[in-house]
Amino acid sequence: MLRTDRNDRGVAMVTVMMLLLLVSLVIVALLKEAIIQYEQARSQEREDVVVAGAEAILDRYASKLTIDPLYYIHWVDEAERARRCETPTAAGYLQVVQPGNAWLAGCETWSYLAPDRDGNGIPDTEWYVHPVLDSAGSRNDVGVLIEVTPPVGGPVEVMVVGKRGTSVQRRAITASIHATALSEFYRVVQGNLSYGAYAETFGKIYAGGDVSFAGDTTAHADVFAEGKIVSPPETWADGAQGWESSPTGSFNNIRDAYPQPLDFNDFWDDLDLVESSACGGGGICLNDANATAWLVHAYVVGGVGKLRIMKSTTSHSETWWWTNAQSPSAGWTLYGTFDIPINGTLWANQHLIVGDRYAPVGVDQDGDGFKDSILRGSLTMYAGSAASRKNLIINADTYYYDPNSLDTLGLVASDEIVVNHNAVGTDRKIYINGALLGQYARWRFSGYTPSNSHLYTNGSIATRQVGDIARYIKYRHYGFDPRLEFVRPPMFPLLDSDWSYENWREVTLPDWAKP
Repeated sequence: MLRTDRNDRGVAMVTVMMLLLLVSLVIVALLKEAIIQYEQARSQEREDVVVAGAEAILDRYASKLTIDPLYYIHWVDEAERARRCETPTAAGYLQVVQPGNAWLAGCETWSYLAPDRDGNGIPDTEWYVHPVLDSAGSRNDVGVLIEVTPPVGGPVEVMVVGKRGTSVQRRAITASIHATALSEFYRVVQGNLSYGAYAETFGKIYAGGDVSFAGDTTAHADVFAEGKIVSPPETWADGAQGWESSPTGSFNNIRDAYPQPLDFNDFWDDLDLVESSACGGGGICLNDANATAWLVHAYVVGGVGKLRIMKSTTSHSETWWWTNAQSPSAGWTLYGTFDIPINGTLWANQHLIVGDRYAPVGVDQDGDGFKDSILRGSLTMYAGSAASRKNLIINADTYYYDPNSLDTLGLVASDEIVVNHNAVGTDRKIYINGALLGQYARWRFSGYTPSNSHLYTNGSIATRQVGDIARYIKYRHYGFDPRLEFVRPPMFPLLDSDWSYENWREVTLPDWAKP
């Protein structure tokens, strides 16, 4: 009996020890799994922080584009890799610019190199750390480097690569950045808009009232009406669609495209920004109390864009300036010759005449007997303000030095845009390239042009009221500059203050970013 008890106690002891061993193994396994999950969670946390930091830098870059749509042409961002100019025609061809410095004029293509901010010839090992992303310990700092792809038939694209401290985890995101500008529209009016027989429209159209097309008409882009599309174009081409309030038939609801109606009153704040940018540094501020009018002529010398600016102090009526800017009675004196301003803005406190047909500089590009206003660079010219409305008078043909570049022209009148009918040359043609905005009123001709004259526009036209063009010139050819869908003139009004990301995605790390 005693032996049996001892055997039972031995078996029980072995059983308990085996159970303890089993429990220990389970605890070890659970602890190991917990450690793995903890490390995975920490790793995921680090990666999530990296993505959040990269997105913050993307937002930062987008906000700069909202203010300066050509920021990527003007500057190499502090967080960017070093750039090398790859435009053979640029004066700075093959030159390298380090982060945080102005980019090279005329250079619209580039490649990237590792940054060397201190110029010692050794590539930097540290990435850019924004103060907002800088934690107390360097081990937790989120460092980023970005690369920018300029728009080629689409919005500007930005890639941000981020890492955290000395961790090997790195993430790359990319997105196209786009802020909808007024210049993206082929035609904008606050009221009703109608097109006659045989009209052909090439860009987006917006009317605060109704839109109607008559006869054999074709729309190549979407038509938006806050009222109704009373009579649609005969042909919707290239996937164009109609949008209206309370849509009927096959039309779309305009509220799905634009949550709020466009209101010209909303653009005054953006135009105030043009004035403050021009007069606050980096632009050209024509704010002389003695001036009664200004004459600005764009031309190119040695591949560099220039502005020749004249000032008048003679007293004449508002409408006198519409037609008589080239008269000796205008009393012009030379105010100065300027480079295209860095931030691309020019503001005038009086009526602004664009183009000097008899300027001693520049060329007669189209052979019509008049000097043409030819722009190299991007520029928005704005006359007057909400408190003191002024006209902008187009006094000569306006061209781009390179129509395939990223150069853009914005012509803004706080009151009316007026085309001088005397600017039609011996060829019976006048050419206007740019985005036009008549903020308070309309656009019109100053008088009747010679018989069988032609008007050619290539850009965007926005006016609060319907224009007064058709009765003054027989043939009208309204073209749309497709570059304006993605590149807006400097400080040109936006439909809202926000931007949108297109094709946001995480991408494979580029070779230069791999640890």
